[in-house]
Amino acid sequence: MVELTEQNISEIELLIEARGVEMKELSYDLVDHVCCMIEAKMEKGKNYTSALEESMASFGKKGIRQIQEETTFLLTKNILAMRRTMHITGITAAILLLLGSIFKIQHWAGASVMYILGAASLCFLFMPLFLSVRIKEKVGKLKIWTNVIGMLSAITLCLGILFKIMHWPGANNLMNIGGGLLILIFVPLYLYSGLRSKQLKTNTIVPVIIAVAGFSLMFSLVKLRNSSPVANAILNIQYTIYDDTESTLKTNGSLLASIQNDSVFNKTYSRPNEIAQKINLITEDLEILIVQSLHQEIPKEELYKTTRLEYYSISNDMGDLTKLRKEEGGLNDLVALIKEYEMLYKNITGTSSGLSINDRNLYEYITTPGTHFPLGIVIHDLSLLNLQVQRLHTGLLQYYKGKVS
Repeated sequence: MVELTEQNISEIELLIEARGVEMKELSYDLVDHVCCMIEAKMEKGKNYTSALEESMASFGKKGIRQIQEETTFLLTKNILAMRRTMHITGITAAILLLLGSIFKIQHWAGASVMYILGAASLCFLFMPLFLSVRIKEKVGKLKIWTNVIGMLSAITLCLGILFKIMHWPGANNLMNIGGGLLILIFVPLYLYSGLRSKQLKTNTIVPVIIAVAGFSLMFSLVKLRNSSPVANAILNIQYTIYDDTESTLKTNGSLLASIQNDSVFNKTYSRPNEIAQKINLITEDLEILIVQSLHQEIPKEELYKTTRLEYYSISNDMGDLTKLRKEEGGLNDLVALIKEYEMLYKNITGTSSGLSINDRNLYEYITTPGTHFPLGIVIHDLSLLNLQVQRLHTGLLQYYKGKVS
């Protein structure tokens, strides 16, 4: 088998370059093709010089130059098609995300689907296409790596924000990773590659300022949620309600233990006592149900702990009010039990209960056509209502104990 020498190959490379081939990849392919043609001819008995002349002549005078022009045209056409697709997917993603935000603000159905489709289009279509176009434009290894890191950080941040909006686990980790890539790797590389050219200094610094400022504002918005004095005061009130309810239930348990064996108590007070306990169980169940309607990723056994210890993390989220409207043990049953308790309390003591019930909110929860409502408000109304009933029941138990003592 005939094989060309290194000197022969170098000569072929020079001839092809002399014919006007400037693209390195195309040059390598043409050299390989011409070498194969020459070796095939030499195996048939021709010498290297004749085989070289015939092989080069087979392309014609402008054949090799024409190959490069056609290749350049095809590549340019390919890049233009990719750019067109990139623009379409980018505009589509932006529209979907904008509509998703509007639907989310208005609490209309379909917001989550729009967010997911928009983020998917942005992360898995637009950004990879943009990166492919930049690579095909041969901007240099440093800029290619800068673009790769920039795309990775942007995709990770975008997915982190989507996970945060959808309340999926891992959102904070994704945002921290994306922010780390952006600040620690992308920004230094971008500054280094851009500041080497005096003409591009302004064009380099301005995008960096916008990127860092935008990320900082977004990070603050997520990390400092509920950090205002008013928000903290509201959270403290809610935690106080939980603590007071727990303390009141313990007091009721102690009072009940001292009088529950009395025959008079069992005849007159057993029904109010049963209702008070049911109200406590139903309110706790409804709190867990409405939180679970949005945070399905949290195991049910942990939801009680979440509402009591991590109320701040869910207070601004939007729960599904339809979960409160179940036929048995739902909000209608809760309201009916409270009214019955008030009536029994008045019959026993001769005075009205004095319960402060937010009838307007309860009516909204039961009848409103919309299904989404802030979890914090619903949980606050339910827990405050339960606390009032349990405190009222403490007074009823003490009233009975005072009569028999």
